[in-house]
This record gives sequence, structure tokens and C-alpha cells, in this order.
Amino acid sequence: MQRILLVILLGLAIAGCKDRRKEAVEKVDHDAAAIRKASAAVNAVIRNSPDCTVAKPLIPEAYQRIDEALQVVDAPATHETLAALKAQVDRVAELCP
Repeated sequence: MQRILLVILLGLAIAGCKDRRKEAVEKVDHDAAAIRKASAAVNAVIRNSPDCTVAKPLIPEAYQRIDEALQVVDAPATHETLAALKAQVDRVAELCP
């Protein structure tokens, strides 16, 4: 009887670990999707930075995507990545007042 109880508890513990891993993977995927959206908007700004008339209207959307991503990501590294993206947009915004 004790062995059966031990096997059941062990099974529950293993299932709990798998759920945590699955949650972690889903969270990373969610963070990556948010960063991809922000990065795409920032890349459009950078790609068009030589032509301020094209780049300037793209800047507000890039900032908005960065702000949206900051609200949904959790990992500290993602915050640093978004800060770096914002710095790139800031540079273009300074060049194209």
C-alpha cells in the first residue's frame, strides 16, 4: 500500500515538473512574439532612417509596440532587449526631429 502511494506521489511530482516546464516554454514563446512585433516596427524605422520623411511617421508605432511588449514580458533579458530597441528608435528620432 505504501509503495502504491509512493508511486502515485512520484507520478504527481513528475507531472508537476512537466507542467512547470511547459509553462516556462509557453512564457518564453509569448515573450518572443512580443519582442518580434516590437522589433519589426523598430526595424522599419531603422531601415528607413536615411529618409526622415518615411521614418518619422513610423516612430510612434515603434514606441507603441515597445510599450505594449514591456507590459506583457516577464524575463529580465527581454526588458533589456526592449530598452536597446527603444534606444535605436531614440537615435532615429533625434536625427529626424
